[in-house]
Amino acid sequence: MPTFSPSRILRAVTTQKQHSAPKWSETLALPRSAFPARPTPADIEKYRQKCADDLYTWQRTHRNASGKEKDFILHDGPPYANGAVHVGHALNKVLKDLILRWQLSQGRRVHYRPGWDCHGLPIELKALQAQRTQTAQAGTLQDAPKEEAKAAAASHARMSASEVRNAARELASATIEVQKQSFRGWGVMGEWHAPYKTMSADFEIQQLEVFKAMVQKGLISRHRRPVYWSPSSRTALAEAELEYDDNHKCTAAFVKMAFVRLPKVLENHQILSKMDPGHVSALIWTTTPWTLPANQAIAVNPGLEYTVVSIEDHLVLVAKDRIEHVLSFAPEGTVATTIVETVSGGDLADGQACCFNVFQGHESPILKADFVTAGSGTGVVHMAPGHGMEDYVVCREHGIDRILAPVDEAGSFTEEAFPAAAPDDSITGLDAQTTGVDAVLRILRDPARHVGMSPFQKHQDMVFATHTFTHKNPIDWRTKQPVIVRATAQWFADVSAIKERALSALNGVKFIPESGKTRLRSFIEGRSQWCISRQRAWGVPIPALYHKSTGEACITETSIDHIISVIKERGTDAWFSDPPDERVWIHQSLQEDTWTRGTDTMDVWFDSGTTWTTLNGQRADVYIEGTDQHRGWFQSSLLTFVATHDELDEKPAAPYKTLITHGFTLDAKGSKMSKSLGNVISPEDIMNGSLLPPLKAKKSKNKSKNPANGTPQTPQFDAMGPDVLRLWVASSDYTRDVSISIPVLQSVQQALQKYRVTFKFLLGVVNDYAPQHQHTTPQQPLPFADRAILHRLSATSANVHAAYAEYKFHKAVSDLNTFVSADLSAFYFEIIKDGLYAGSASVRRRTQGVLHSILTEMLAMLAPVTPHLVAEVWALAPEEVKGSSGDPLRRVWDVPFSAASSNGGRWGLNGTEQKELEVFTQISSAVKIAQETARVEGKLGSGLACKVELYLPDATPKAFSDCVSAWEASGELADSLVVSSVRVGRGKKERPSVEWYYEQEFDIAGADGEGYSKGTAIILPPDHRKCVRCWRYTADTEEEPCGRCGEVLEERNRHSGSNELAAAS
Repeated sequence: MPTFSPSRILRAVTTQKQHSAPKWSETLALPRSAFPARPTPADIEKYRQKCADDLYTWQRTHRNASGKEKDFILHDGPPYANGAVHVGHALNKVLKDLILRWQLSQGRRVHYRPGWDCHGLPIELKALQAQRTQTAQAGTLQDAPKEEAKAAAASHARMSASEVRNAARELASATIEVQKQSFRGWGVMGEWHAPYKTMSADFEIQQLEVFKAMVQKGLISRHRRPVYWSPSSRTALAEAELEYDDNHKCTAAFVKMAFVRLPKVLENHQILSKMDPGHVSALIWTTTPWTLPANQAIAVNPGLEYTVVSIEDHLVLVAKDRIEHVLSFAPEGTVATTIVETVSGGDLADGQACCFNVFQGHESPILKADFVTAGSGTGVVHMAPGHGMEDYVVCREHGIDRILAPVDEAGSFTEEAFPAAAPDDSITGLDAQTTGVDAVLRILRDPARHVGMSPFQKHQDMVFATHTFTHKNPIDWRTKQPVIVRATAQWFADVSAIKERALSALNGVKFIPESGKTRLRSFIEGRSQWCISRQRAWGVPIPALYHKSTGEACITETSIDHIISVIKERGTDAWFSDPPDERVWIHQSLQEDTWTRGTDTMDVWFDSGTTWTTLNGQRADVYIEGTDQHRGWFQSSLLTFVATHDELDEKPAAPYKTLITHGFTLDAKGSKMSKSLGNVISPEDIMNGSLLPPLKAKKSKNKSKNPANGTPQTPQFDAMGPDVLRLWVASSDYTRDVSISIPVLQSVQQALQKYRVTFKFLLGVVNDYAPQHQHTTPQQPLPFADRAILHRLSATSANVHAAYAEYKFHKAVSDLNTFVSADLSAFYFEIIKDGLYAGSASVRRRTQGVLHSILTEMLAMLAPVTPHLVAEVWALAPEEVKGSSGDPLRRVWDVPFSAASSNGGRWGLNGTEQKELEVFTQISSAVKIAQETARVEGKLGSGLACKVELYLPDATPKAFSDCVSAWEASGELADSLVVSSVRVGRGKKERPSVEWYYEQEFDIAGADGEGYSKGTAIILPPDHRKCVRCWRYTADTEEEPCGRCGEVLEERNRHSGSNELAAAS
């Protein structure tokens, strides 16, 4: 070891004051960086502007999108403009931005035009609620389903259609601005200056053109058939507008429907032939007793076996397999006596048999229906075709054309429910599902009193039994109130006519996850008709005229064209505000005085389902929305696109090339987050850190500055800005439901803070590095630690690149976090700090070259996820570093970093050296365990305050032994283990004669990869003194630097002298 006199060392570090004590810290090349612990709000906005608005504008101007590399189009599924944003919005919008930024990094020019769904029930109800509460500010009203329903009912009568539309438009317009500000605040880039809105005049015209095209192809028609109807919203609903209450309770009833004529197979029975048919009843079971006034037939399954039994002197027809079930609802001890052993369902439905409807006073025939099963009820089903689609289909097949649905838009009985009722028995105006059920059952319990007709002279009580039944029932997605099935005249799109082409179009779509394909196909396969009309004021009008006398509808191409031309001039509001007899809407080919405009509006899913028209004839590369959109936007977009684009000689195509679905956001308890449930989390609370515990207050050195009155200080939170929100999204496996809780947010925030600490270190240690002036191809291979970290950087970069390409952002973030925490922080940074701070200029420059590669690649890997952080790092990076590579947000990162292909392969690890990394990991882990034991027992502080002895057994494979020996000889082993010295021994370990020591075994794999032997790592007190400059225990005295530091100081002194001479000359 070279020796240096104290005077020579002092001259290297002292200033002009010859006798002042040397300041060793001033001789170290410590990190220098202006990078802050966290950004200020002003900085966040500055970097948001750069990484979002400016970046999007730049790439639209400077990126080429000609030839095969056309724009990458991500089409926005429009959110409803009806309230404040929540984390579900954040999950959706940030995922879209991650995809866009990844494609941007691949050299593509991206197109993202945000949009808003402005029509429909959610917005109209919220607007009506605002009118009722005199609160019109967007975003201030909390979702309150029952309040919205009450507001809709209260406002329905007193507000005109024009007033409703004005209120809804005002709310939607204001809400769009509020939501837009939030979305932009998350760093989501796009064409925010020109979003599409489904309430804009140009969009409404495009939507009407799609409707006209479907009319031309015969896909649109008007029918009176059962549809889902919301009494609380007073409109028809599509399946996509339904939710389900799994615990809906209702009154179920077993009802005896008396025969008017028995089927022949029973009429000839020796016992029954002697009786009046009215003595025998078909026993039905229903969970909707309120539909009994609309009964028009009784259904049996032709393949089931039935029987007639006597229960408490009542003769009833039931399925044989259901007798025990029926008796379970009778008084205890009740028995069933068989009258007719067996009769098939096919023989019962012989065209003669029929029962009697008390309320309508007409006969209800017995019909065959395959949907009847013996799995529930009695195997005999009452059919009300006005209140059930299966009933409707069967009745129509058997020539029953009258579709009775005696319930009005509010869900109350009309006079048709019981037309012959006496004044005291009237059920008109009763709510069908509540008081109406009680009234119906009251009448059935004493039919002779209420209906003086012969079939009931022997039937004092038609109700066999009632009970409370809990089942899954549809509810309105907005009001959360029960939905009924009600036959009304509605407009339908014929899905069955385009179903096969729609399904075929899905074969050319990539689904993420793949299960989405099965889910979407199942919804389309199960659909034949799409009810596209709504009985609301806020929407695009269905351009139909109705004959004043006959009610006939007119939707000819000529008439629709004329109506569209008027709307182009006057807007859709005029359709609702003009007088009913306004002739401008009537085409000259029609007699003006005999036609009037309709009031139905289009289903909001038809609105959003035609947003592909905003893409100017191009197909979107990606659609991405929540899983609920398989029965909503994904489906309606596909159906309208296929209906208007595909010709018979063309291969069907979908409007999207890739379809991605994400899950719902869940709270800490695993419950779905929903505005209506009140468990949503505001993205703003995530960004400002207020969901996490506040920062600990710093202790003041001046106690007098503390508040004298003891007023508590305002808590300060660790506000990390939009990148913490983005990192949460990117860290989540969005293909499943995504949980958000305090532990999850703490983990994400810690990861982001780790990124900041890492970048602060990297910026600090490359502050004097000039990449373009360095030799990029060193003559000697890099030390093992350098090559090991570059190897890990290569693997991480490749993994992240591949994960991004598959949109598996959570996998990319996981690999990044492992690299930052395990490879950089816990391994490489600890190893290199001594050489960086206290080593020679050549060591520092060599290490800086490696760190520069890490910095550059980390910025590329994090650019899609944390663009604000990347923009901040780049803004504060040394100018020399900036000059060596382009802006990471604009740079093309189409090939991940590869150490094997860098600098002639000298930066990589070959196959043997990769195994050596495993060797080092084994040794390092053993040393750290032993060190930690020493710390616990108070023997060790810094890892440098010890030396290490490694003992390798005689059975150690040669490759392992040679590797460790080479590291020992070069001094790399001590540097890599961050200890002061290492000695390697072989054979039997010796018992150290020292004050203290700790040992830990490690595994050594056999030469053939099979079997293990044990090596031992021992930590002991160091042999030398602590160096006053580098703090390694390698100095001869505690007053002087170690030999290595002496050489570095001499080098600095010579360099300083050369600079002084150059300046003097």
